[in-house]
Amino acid sequence: MILLDVRELDHPLPLEMTIDAFKKLSNSDVLRLIHRREPIPLFEILAKNGGFYLSQEISDGVWHITITRDPHLDLELYRV
Repeated sequence: MILLDVRELDHPLPLEMTIDAFKKLSNSDVLRLIHRREPIPLFEILAKNGGFYLSQEISDGVWHITITRDPHLDLELYRV
């Protein structure tokens, strides 16, 4: 699993870094994004580019988003 913590970064760096990491993912890779908000624009980009995700608010202001290219991967297995 690849971990990307963007909580301390200002816009647009979190989106840019996540898209860059997503582009490098192989089908067997999983990216865990830690963010301070739910990145709705990212979800639209992932959906248009063959990405799948699971978004979870872990605590107030801490989101974990699990991202993959594998349509068969059960993202529920990656719940925190």
